[in-house]
Amino acid sequence: MHFFSARCPAKINLFLKLTGRRDDGYHELESLFAFLDLADELTVKKNDEFKLEITGEFAPFLDPKKNLFTEILDFFATEFGITKNLHIKIKKNIPVGAGLGGGSSDAAFFMQGLNKIFSLNLSKEKLQEISLRFGSDIAFFFEDRASLVKGRGEVIENFSDFEPITALLVNPRISLSTKEVFEKFDGMPRGVMPLDVMLSSACPEPVEGSKHDSGTKRHESCFDKLSMTSMLENFPNDLTRSAIAMLPIISGILAELKNSGAEIAKMSGSGASCFGIFSDEKKLNEAAKKFPEFFVKKVKILSHV
Repeated sequence: MHFFSARCPAKINLFLKLTGRRDDGYHELESLFAFLDLADELTVKKNDEFKLEITGEFAPFLDPKKNLFTEILDFFATEFGITKNLHIKIKKNIPVGAGLGGGSSDAAFFMQGLNKIFSLNLSKEKLQEISLRFGSDIAFFFEDRASLVKGRGEVIENFSDFEPITALLVNPRISLSTKEVFEKFDGMPRGVMPLDVMLSSACPEPVEGSKHDSGTKRHESCFDKLSMTSMLENFPNDLTRSAIAMLPIISGILAELKNSGAEIAKMSGSGASCFGIFSDEKKLNEAAKKFPEFFVKKVKILSHV
């Protein structure tokens, strides 16, 4: 194969719990990742020389000299002896540094492209293992299902299907550093409640027909019983406070979404993207007009791609 193309979807965190700090310095997290119908567009093909072509609305936010494409390509060239003579084209439709995983998605699909173009025959599990060298969220994008993600991102449990959820996505066009948001979180007082404790509180009674453990079946059964709406309302994003401390406009976006009629308004990942879920589509469309200077898009939250 000499050519590879893919749509690289954004992700959204429907909740995000931080439950501790690991010995390796990473945070332990528990989060429900889902997909958006917003995607970057990637093509990779063999070439006479290395060329990285970046286009799209958010191209100016990507450094052509220091990025995951070049880091991953350097690793694969050293580890597997592949050539670096590739023409990589990426159309950046996903805001950068936005808590939507655009860079991680691009990285995962780029690794899949290298695997296919050079017939490396690496398994999904091996690619996920390699991906942890470059970022914690990348491993999720080798899955095609919404997933409960744990650890630093390496423990992935596919979640049950749910109907697409219409949401209004709002990004203030300001990038936030994930590292700095986590560091700010570490410096703030907080109470830590593991996801299983929250689930036990929300669903104290075992669900008939489910396995009575804390694994995927227990999670799915409880979430099904709660309903997706209830889960979105009751399971927070623990990074919201630290992101707001760094970028107060996030608080304003969330407040405006609620004031405009959103039943649920939350931040995704480490920010600064926020999303509102409306039962009234007219209110959603009116809310979209409240943020004329921001990146605003009506999106679908998807359980699979």
